[in-house]
Amino acid sequence: MKMISFILSLLQGEFMKSLLITSLLLVANISQADVIKCSFTEPFVDSVYSMTQSTLTYSTLDERGEVKNVVKNVSFQIKKAGVFELVAKNGDVLQVLKLSHKGSNGMSDAVYPYEVQDNSGFAGHGFGGCTSNYQKAVEPKE
Repeated sequence: MKMISFILSLLQGEFMKSLLITSLLLVANISQADVIKCSFTEPFVDSVYSMTQSTLTYSTLDERGEVKNVVKNVSFQIKKAGVFELVAKNGDVLQVLKLSHKGSNGMSDAVYPYEVQDNSGFAGHGFGGCTSNYQKAVEPKE
């Protein structure tokens, strides 16, 4: 805490102080999101992004059972406050996530912390809702 106070005392402008505080809070929050789970409908697909493994796994069911597609070497990139991209090794943006607390899986009444648009094709280029280790979906109160 003394280090942060020292750094803040070095910064002259209020804007720089706000920028530093926002950055520190954002990094602290992101570092806790080890796994991001998304749910899509039409088609019914789930995706799981593992920050520690840098993988994005898509799961669905067909007549043979569960089908999984794993994309390796996927990076988590911060585009701006509350907007993130999961990017494949070749630079393709697989998913765009927005921390809006307005996400939906298209089927349940639950409100998801993240909205997601899938661009990979595995989820039909659809929209869905996502949770993370520390950001859970909320069921509406009746």
